[in-house]
Amino acid sequence: METKNLTTESSLKIIAETMERSRMSIAKNSGRPLILWGCLVAVTSVIIYFLWSKTGSPLWNLLWFAMSIIGFICTIFLSQNSEKTPKNEVSRILGKTWMWFGLFTTGFYLLIWVAYFIMRACYPEASISVDLTLVITLMMGLCGVISGVVMKMKSVVACLVVATAISVVIALVVHGPAQILVFAVLGVLGLVVPGLILQGKVRNNNLAA
Repeated sequence: METKNLTTESSLKIIAETMERSRMSIAKNSGRPLILWGCLVAVTSVIIYFLWSKTGSPLWNLLWFAMSIIGFICTIFLSQNSEKTPKNEVSRILGKTWMWFGLFTTGFYLLIWVAYFIMRACYPEASISVDLTLVITLMMGLCGVISGVVMKMKSVVACLVVATAISVVIALVVHGPAQILVFAVLGVLGLVVPGLILQGKVRNNNLAA
């Protein structure tokens, strides 16, 4: 019985150590992608704001799709030059969290435009009012906080909570083309800053929190 207990304890210890190594490896490789996506989000939002303000057309929001393509290509390039992380429960949770964020926001955006064109075709005077910026801001902040909790990075979670709170307040107060600048705030405070924090921890070999 005593040998069995020792074996069980040893197995649990091995599993815990493996999960911890996986978590630290993922955190180590997350800094640069966060900085990359944060910069892309911030720059894209500023460009869309400028073009939307000049032309009065919200169709410039389609540039988000171009940004996503560029981001995925750059992410693949970064992953080729990063330490290979074995697939585990932590990486699967993070991957599925952001996968569903992408699917939800893309599907929601397309659904709104389809509904808009259908309603305009049937009722020319009809209009749809959905604060898409607010919805995406909340979803993005939630996914970021989940990622920080899973990686046990309190500083990352704190940055994302603050960034999301500020972005939500701005989204509720500001309307029109200027509202899109919410993503510049979220990109810098919620992605770039946590990315820089992780990179600093990697350089100092301190990924404990």
